[in-house]
Amino acid sequence: MKLINKKIKKVVLVNPNFITKSITDKFTIPALGLESIAANILDLVEVKIVNAKVRNLTAVEIMDEINEFQPDIVGISCCFTIGINFSLGIAKESKRLGFATVLGGWHPNFEYSKVLKHPFVDLIVRGEGEITFREIIKNKDLEDIKGISYKDNGSIINNEDRPLIKDLDKLPIPTRKLRNKDSYHQIFQMPIDAIETSRGCPFKCTFCNIHQFYRGTYRTKSIERVIQELKIIVSQNKSQNVLIVDDNFTANIKRVDKICDRLIEEGIKLDLTCQSRIDVIKNNPDVIKKMAKAGFWLFFLGIETFSQKSLDNIDKKVTFRDIAKAIKILHENNILIIGSMLIGSKYDEEEQDTDLMIKIVRKLGIDFPLYSIMTPLPGTKFRNEVIEKNYLVSHNWSDYNFTTAVNRLDKLSKAKLEQLLSKAYYYGYFKRGWKNTIFKLLKRKGIHFLLYSKKNFRIIKDLFGFLLDIRGMKFMMDSTVKSKSSSTIKTFQK
Repeated sequence: MKLINKKIKKVVLVNPNFITKSITDKFTIPALGLESIAANILDLVEVKIVNAKVRNLTAVEIMDEINEFQPDIVGISCCFTIGINFSLGIAKESKRLGFATVLGGWHPNFEYSKVLKHPFVDLIVRGEGEITFREIIKNKDLEDIKGISYKDNGSIINNEDRPLIKDLDKLPIPTRKLRNKDSYHQIFQMPIDAIETSRGCPFKCTFCNIHQFYRGTYRTKSIERVIQELKIIVSQNKSQNVLIVDDNFTANIKRVDKICDRLIEEGIKLDLTCQSRIDVIKNNPDVIKKMAKAGFWLFFLGIETFSQKSLDNIDKKVTFRDIAKAIKILHENNILIIGSMLIGSKYDEEEQDTDLMIKIVRKLGIDFPLYSIMTPLPGTKFRNEVIEKNYLVSHNWSDYNFTTAVNRLDKLSKAKLEQLLSKAYYYGYFKRGWKNTIFKLLKRKGIHFLLYSKKNFRIIKDLFGFLLDIRGMKFMMDSTVKSKSSSTIKTFQK
């Protein structure tokens, strides 16, 4: 059985547009996954990438571009659950126009049977897409392609899983040349490119499905490959900011140390951003110092919570002391922090837990707090628990945006969780001082960064626009927030 009964000549790959209502909505990141898939099939077919998220395209605008290109296959990536309904709308219209439809990414990987029930979805790619999609493009018999799910006479067929790619170096360099010339990739209005140096995470936090998607593995590209791609970015782009998209870049800290040595030795001048774990930073201050020297200036930290009970509940495997120490090490090296915090990370959570979080965030000087409501995503242990407790209040995937509560807790309703999120953001951005953050920005980015008034106006506009989207952000400082420091704060002060 073939996907289509003709030679496949043209393919459109779509990164859907969707609104999460998070502050990160204003970040426009290259569709690196689609660029990697495209690079692996360019010798076979003509490819067009439509990064609708970056270009803020409507469904009509996306379909206009697809229809003009007249592809044989429309491949749609859906790595965020909130994007699945938008993705299905594109698939439905593409099928109406006569194009074969293939969906992949995180959500279809965990919900392939439900997604395939839609008559306009022809095929699901499960797991990593590069090799699987190449075999689809070669129009091999579907029965012979590992890692796919499809329909045959109304029955859903799930082929065996495709083994994970052992040697990531064998994948071609992502094809950046297919980016739309009018696209502007940025974080905080700073032009940015992206690179992947590893896949997976060796940890198993209960709210995360990364370890499920990558089957508990952590694989890396060689240091030589990483340096090669960074040199390509330097030669091809005006941007000196690079986002390392790895879910846990510092999982192998000895590898990170060697990458930094190469960056310094070869004089590769880039401003680098990565994601890291708290315990790695705490245990390796010398490597963090070298990372700062090599160009790392901004870390995404999954802090999640300051309550030890909550940290244990989500299987984070760190302590509050670890968090405080890690933040101190980063700030000593003038590295800025985007700190991710969760509202609702334990079932018996109360409003005072959020009040304490607000106070600690200020005390620790987290530069850019990123709050979200802990959300029971497909493939997570947390989702199974929420369903078992009958706490799930929404089955609408469009609500799974990390700012809308889709479950309740023992003592907190859906409405209260959303109110606490608004409260945390209000105090995190309006009731705080910015002096230390601005000083670190000056140290790392230079005075020209702050003097670029047009860019700074856009940053402020983006921030205020986000805060206005969050309901009920006007809160008076209550007695709980004003109260004396808890034992956790005292522990930090020691």
